[in-house]
Amino acid sequence: MSLSTRTAAMPQACSTPASPRTSTSHKGRFGGLLAGLLMLGTLAGCTTAATGGAYLLPQTTQAGAAQRSVAADAPLLEVMPVQLASYLEGGSLVYQTDDITLVQASQNLWADDLQDMLTRQLLTQLKASPAQPLSQYRIADTSLSGLKGARLSVSLDRFIGRHDGQSVITGRWRLRGVDGSVLEEGDIQTLTPLTDDGYPALVNSLGEGWRVTGEQLAREIAKALPATADAS
Repeated sequence: MSLSTRTAAMPQACSTPASPRTSTSHKGRFGGLLAGLLMLGTLAGCTTAATGGAYLLPQTTQAGAAQRSVAADAPLLEVMPVQLASYLEGGSLVYQTDDITLVQASQNLWADDLQDMLTRQLLTQLKASPAQPLSQYRIADTSLSGLKGARLSVSLDRFIGRHDGQSVITGRWRLRGVDGSVLEEGDIQTLTPLTDDGYPALVNSLGEGWRVTGEQLAREIAKALPATADAS
């Protein structure tokens, strides 16, 4: 099943001096970012004149909410590391300046490995989900699990900002049963408006989009997973 979402406006985010504000519209917000970059001669992706930054995805689920009592013999759901398109693996924030052009920022970077951050947050959200029967499953990263269970794979081809003032998350997900058969699969498409100019606003928008994506995945996975003996 496909996931397609346009999220509501988020709380106001911070702006950066490298991205002067030009408009209160969504297009103007990201346009302000692009205008600031272009004035610095950054059409080719070089932001050397701008003040750089290193960013973490915002924590969208409290750690305490993920603590759930699950039986030791409960069925297992393995979550594979989120796979990224090659251009997203370089550590840079990426934005789309027109219909065909992607720009990788040179001084505005992810502070941690993007794949690791996305995978950790997805695990946290799935563990915190109250959806049945998902809440009755043990959920683990495949790198830590020595047991065999149902398996979730997620791949992203877009995790970027866009010139129309939105962050864009697109990709695919697939859920396989213990025997390897496909239980369910679908597309991911989550659009989230930026609420301000600059890279901090872009990071907050991407974080909110990933939170929404995780919630939707939890609901879809719960529909497809086999029921457990403890599920009501």
